[in-house]
Amino acid sequence: MQVFRVLTVASVALLLGCQADTPPPEMPAPPVTEEARPAVETPPAAAPDSSTSARDPAPAGELEAENCWFATASSWPETRCYTMQVPEDHLNPGGRSIRFPVVRFVADRPDPNKLPLLHLGAGGPGSGMGMEPQNASDWLWINYAEMTTDRGRDLIVIDPRGTGMAEPRLTCDEFIKDARTAFASPLKPDEENRVFAQSLDRCYQRLSKSADLSHYHSKAVAQDMEALRREFDIEQWHLYGVSYATRYALTIARDYPDTVASMILNSAVFPDIRYVQRSAEDFANAFKRAFKYCDDDAECRKAGTNLQSRLESLVAELDENPLTVRTSLEEHSDNFDFVLTGQRLLRVMFQAFYDERFYRSLPTVIAALEKREADPAEPMVRSFMQLILDPTFGDAAGVSHFCFEEAPFIDFEMAAENAASSGSLGSVAASDLHLMQLQCRIWAIPTASLQESKPVQTDVPTLLMHGALDPVLAIEAVEDVRDQLSRHTWIRFPKLAHDVISVSDCAETAAAEFLDDPESVSAEKTLACRLKELGKSGTDAAGSN
Repeated sequence: MQVFRVLTVASVALLLGCQADTPPPEMPAPPVTEEARPAVETPPAAAPDSSTSARDPAPAGELEAENCWFATASSWPETRCYTMQVPEDHLNPGGRSIRFPVVRFVADRPDPNKLPLLHLGAGGPGSGMGMEPQNASDWLWINYAEMTTDRGRDLIVIDPRGTGMAEPRLTCDEFIKDARTAFASPLKPDEENRVFAQSLDRCYQRLSKSADLSHYHSKAVAQDMEALRREFDIEQWHLYGVSYATRYALTIARDYPDTVASMILNSAVFPDIRYVQRSAEDFANAFKRAFKYCDDDAECRKAGTNLQSRLESLVAELDENPLTVRTSLEEHSDNFDFVLTGQRLLRVMFQAFYDERFYRSLPTVIAALEKREADPAEPMVRSFMQLILDPTFGDAAGVSHFCFEEAPFIDFEMAAENAASSGSLGSVAASDLHLMQLQCRIWAIPTASLQESKPVQTDVPTLLMHGALDPVLAIEAVEDVRDQLSRHTWIRFPKLAHDVISVSDCAETAAAEFLDDPESVSAEKTLACRLKELGKSGTDAAGSN
């Protein structure tokens, strides 16, 4: 499963990252100076409500074909590469231009009656699709071949503005040295937050000289895609979104409904769910789902019981007496000594929950750490640090999304009250609420209209697929709002976490059948297929997880 560094919803401040050429601050760092920022404790109020207006110019851009910048193999579909140039501000088409990559995989036997599928990127927001020459692989298309190129349909893949191979890529280069130093030191959460606030401040000062950070958000991405559709001369297309990219799909369906034939929303984000207000509770519930998984799974249960009380005791112990976990990172030849405190253990485990294969390891990791044995924890620490230090991640684009379209609609006081009652497992999310507000004070960008916080109600045929173990986008929240989509098919996947299509052939088959005929997909048939998958893997299918 592809694991993404998540910069919004419950994890908005947990994995906030940039990378630095400047020296790291001494540890612990002093607070960010207040002179340069307005002394407010909440983001600016939301702008008045507005809708896409006939007065707005139709989004425009220029699509340029070019030789692919990455190697392909003979097993790949025909691959065509492009660069799309659009205005940074679509209301000011004569202003600064930006670029993003586009790759079109052509069907083996094109069917003129089958519309193309637009893949809206890897989510995050801020994650790239891995189109860099050193990263590109068949992962760009192979998980989607059954629903596209194998069935006569083209697949179009992009990196959204500010991410991956887009220019500019809004990565906070100020963070990596700071993060390497911070995570090698036994800092408390408030000390970490001061370090990362300084990283953000330096990042903003640099990037704001060459980019208007107020134009990196879902509505702008939707405008980019409308310009791309016009350049390809496509009347309608299907949309595919995973994680935060599902919000792009919903925005396109709202603003350009006649251009959308159908949508596939994999691990969906909804604009009217206040994820941060419920972040501490959702964070704690992710652990409780993991404990229930082990209670229901014979192999996991055999490896250890009483996991919640043991983990809570372990968190307290590691906060008092941290453990050093030695790991190695691909980008660096030297070993890295990660100082594992209790609060960091919760962060690292939470990220590990994105991969359902980790759940069975939970008792083993807890038992080893109780004996102060570091080796079983090394793989999850290595994965965590690789995400934190990823130089291709568009951290600043993610902050812009959050401060534009999420923070203005959050009741941070209510979020703090919820966090105070979330118990020790929700303490990490509770400690990050101040940083969430501080990052928007640093960014100081205008905020979205009320429209961006409202439900997207559409009759576009929609396939909603969600893993029952999803740690960051609680399945219960989706259950509460999915009826906004009047023509949707809802499929819940037991014992899967985030991004079900990347790990379940049943999910890909359901998506392929949906694109051919939205009325043909059966949730019951797909669930039966999933249960067979679980049987083949030797997994105990009991329980609702």
